[in-house]
Amino acid sequence: MSKKCSCGKNCITDFENLDEKIQKLYECENCEDIQIKKFSPLIELIDFDELDGNYKKCSCGKRPLDVVMSHILKIMIEDEIVPKKATLRRNSPVPLSEFYYSSFNPQFINENTLILLHPDFTPKTAAKLMTEVPEVKGILKGSPQETVGQFNRQSEIKNFELLAGCDMQTNVMRTLINEKIIINKKQSQHHIEVAPTTENKLIKLHNYIKNNDINPGTAIDAMCGSGALGIYLLKYGFEKVIFNDIYPQAISNLKENLEVNGISEGYEINNKAFEDLKVEHTDICIVDPFPKDDAEEIIEKAEKIADHTIII
Repeated sequence: MSKKCSCGKNCITDFENLDEKIQKLYECENCEDIQIKKFSPLIELIDFDELDGNYKKCSCGKRPLDVVMSHILKIMIEDEIVPKKATLRRNSPVPLSEFYYSSFNPQFINENTLILLHPDFTPKTAAKLMTEVPEVKGILKGSPQETVGQFNRQSEIKNFELLAGCDMQTNVMRTLINEKIIINKKQSQHHIEVAPTTENKLIKLHNYIKNNDINPGTAIDAMCGSGALGIYLLKYGFEKVIFNDIYPQAISNLKENLEVNGISEGYEINNKAFEDLKVEHTDICIVDPFPKDDAEEIIEKAEKIADHTIII
């Protein structure tokens, strides 16, 4: 039986409910694709009096993404978070799906599946969005340019603020070893990275191992985050993976993802700065730093202790 999310709903994905969740991504034969001009003021395109939770809804319960985002933007205009002549392209919040499957990008949205991110959201607007837009699952206050988590020993922990709803999100990656990897995470606490991006990293890692004929012995995932790269190595056949991350919430999330992926042995977990990790030798070390992070010291240490170092 699948584990329940802290919100009480079936937000956590495992291999028991995975196929069901993938199937829900697909539109029905009656879903009507509706495109709305992205650079034109929304107020000039749609009658706001008609734009409610049933506007352009298919009999299957889904609505086109453009319609959902228009409904969201309408509320933001009414609450004066964005200008009266706001456009979908310039003024919409970041829409994060609660379930990403590889490169599949659904254009028809189910109820209770969108997590929204915007720096100017207020508790009032968040409550209104949760009440009036059926597709909205959670509201986060923050900038998409911010990096969530912890960079290094000197940096503070940064989280988005969860204003309303639930921010549990799932990324499901296909791999070149015909195994899927499931990563569940609370989006307020972890760096934004969706399934296609992680999947590309897994392909790069796989090809590096194959092309360099690397012994599948011991590996270090130096900045493991939610654990996708290290989990892949265990599924690939490595004897041992040392997971490490300085961010405590990443380690907590990693443990949950190991369980979801059916992994109970063959690993070690450390909650340290990589510079402080005591390891004498390993076959391969993976370094996957945050964007714009200076990882020079980490890479230097990795190259000293590992036969092979790959920077993802």
